[in-house]
Amino acid sequence: PASELREKYDDYEGLVDEINEAVGTTLGDAFQVAVGAEDPGGQPLANNKWINMVLQELYVRMSTVGVVIGISIAFVVLVLSTRNLLAASISVLSIACALVTVIGITVAMGWELGSSEAICLMTLTGFAVDYVVHLSHSYMESTSHSPLERTHDALRDMGISVFWGMLTSFVAALALASCQLQFLSKFGYFFLLTITFAYLWALLFLMPLLATVGPRSSPADGRAVPHTPYNSNTTRRKAVPDAIEVA
Repeated sequence: PASELREKYDDYEGLVDEINEAVGTTLGDAFQVAVGAEDPGGQPLANNKWINMVLQELYVRMSTVGVVIGISIAFVVLVLSTRNLLAASISVLSIACALVTVIGITVAMGWELGSSEAICLMTLTGFAVDYVVHLSHSYMESTSHSPLERTHDALRDMGISVFWGMLTSFVAALALASCQLQFLSKFGYFFLLTITFAYLWALLFLMPLLATVGPRSSPADGRAVPHTPYNSNTTRRKAVPDAIEVA
């Protein structure tokens, strides 16, 4: 791991500094290298561990920054689409859970963080937000009052569309994962895991959570809704005319 290599690198750098101070600058400054395995002839291979350490740290930094930026953009999109901070926050929590699940599975599979994995991690949020934004937006568009009724409306209106969208993406990811080119194959596996768990977290976590603590709309007649911890952030639904006069 890069963290262990960094500790050894700092120890050796301290030793090199001591040698340079003791010897002086007559022979030039000493420096260190760390090679990897040796070939059958006993010659070291061109595999500098310090370079690998720096690259590993770079991949971790790229992945972290990419995921944070992706989640931040997703939160802005969810706030604009739902116009509700509570619904947007719950949706982002669902996205984060899906990403943690995918990362945990890839670690359990023994994958190391490289350039391909870093690029895939930076794109995961864009795939995970798809189902969440559709269901949460449909929830907020419901004209029902209670969170449970709004959840039923969202699943009835958008559930089938989200399912078929997931299924078509799943089939496309299977085709991509079967490629012989390593980058395309890994991207396909990441895509496959992301859409699968993003759908499951959205359906089995987001929607039950919205049904329990989600925002509720104000009644059409304008009467105040009793304040509870679950409806502190409400939206007013449009009034529906009692009758439509036909000429």
